[in-house]
Amino acid sequence: MAPDGKKTATRTCTTQLTRLVGTLREIQFLRGERPWLLLDLTMAQLKAMMLIIQTGGVRSRELADGLGIAPSAATPLVDRLVEQKLARREDDHDDRRIIWIRPTAKAQTLHDHLLHTNEQVLSDVIDALPADVRPKVQESVRLLLESAERVLKR
Repeated sequence: MAPDGKKTATRTCTTQLTRLVGTLREIQFLRGERPWLLLDLTMAQLKAMMLIIQTGGVRSRELADGLGIAPSAATPLVDRLVEQKLARREDDHDDRRIIWIRPTAKAQTLHDHLLHTNEQVLSDVIDALPADVRPKVQESVRLLLESAERVLKR
């Protein structure tokens, strides 16, 4: 396949997968699954929690840089997350001047719940496929998973 053809195929596949994820989320929403409505977090606090989880832990300065805020504004954000048991402060083992902000198990559970695509939604979508194409879909999903795992290892 020519380089332009490969780019077009990749773009088409990316667009379709993005639409699929959006449609799965829309099904969840229409079924009344709106876990974010139960959060007692501001948008800034939610973004901070997500960044802390995605990195496994950050220093205050890195958190501020990642959120595009002043370092002094990061402290009250972290204070609120610590109060809600969504983050904890941890001393650096090598440098006592450094304090790490780490996610808690509660934060990880909340993160997973917010980003989780309900298995029942996926089951319903797969069940709606014609039986003769299910093996092809299963093989395609397996290949996508293997590719994602390769990218993750890089």
